[in-house]
Amino acid sequence: MERTLQKFYDLLPESLRSVAARYDQPLDSATADYMHDELKAYRNQAAAESIKSGCIDIELVDRMVAALNRLLTDFNRFDDAEKMVVSAAVRYFLDSEDAQLDFSDRFGFDDDLAVLNAALLAIGKEDMIVVRN
Repeated sequence: MERTLQKFYDLLPESLRSVAARYDQPLDSATADYMHDELKAYRNQAAAESIKSGCIDIELVDRMVAALNRLLTDFNRFDDAEKMVVSAAVRYFLDSEDAQLDFSDRFGFDDDLAVLNAALLAIGKEDMIVVRN
């Protein structure tokens, strides 16, 4: 278990490690199912903020939400360490006041993107990597 979690942290920029570590407690299955609704609500909040400020890349947010939803759909197939990594990525994304404020500027979701992609690499889901266009 330590190996997957350590790989996740090693892939993160040092400035994000302690923030991401706050979220690595594994979700239970019921909470993982509920998180789909949380992601939808947060995506809608980002869309509303995007209309107000014009600085949020909502297409990037949509791709990230799609990847996180896919991970949550497969949540019960992951081992314990992978569940911890997926849990950290989802919870980190849903925290608008993580290492970088999500709605602050065009790059507000870049830290969330780094955490998501580190999680995907750590659990062997390279084919799901999300890139900024």
